[in-house]
Amino acid sequence: MRHLSVLEKRKRYRTPIKAMNFIQNISKADYASGDHFDCGERAIAVEILDIASYPAIPKHKFAETYTFEFLDLEDGDEHAEECGITDAQAAQLCEILKQALDERRNVIVHCTMGICRSGAVAELGVMLGFADTGAYRQPNLRVKSKMMRYLGWGY
Repeated sequence: MRHLSVLEKRKRYRTPIKAMNFIQNISKADYASGDHFDCGERAIAVEILDIASYPAIPKHKFAETYTFEFLDLEDGDEHAEECGITDAQAAQLCEILKQALDERRNVIVHCTMGICRSGAVAELGVMLGFADTGAYRQPNLRVKSKMMRYLGWGY
């Protein structure tokens, strides 16, 4: 098996998925630097920020940007009810994804590190029917379970 060079990996990573619309979870730094798939002019950005933090300025233009503020907390963590994702936020995230899927629009979702909160949203997007970009995820289970409950899916 031939190993890809760093340049080959980067080129492959930035190549868009053409067959269907995709969802990609990325970090706040990647959002600002534009280090993500080319998602086109109609793409939607979903920002998940820490409470009272500053949003990143994206390198690429998005048709729509939705901003949420909640911490990367799991059920049982201190302040999870006050500072974690709410049922209303989970519902809004699901509706954004469903509309983007219906309209065949790509979605870039970022949180601070691009793994947990954004990973949960991207994982739900894949379950809804978006193409998986293969980005590493370690989904926040509180985010994932609240979104799944809103959709009427068991968790």
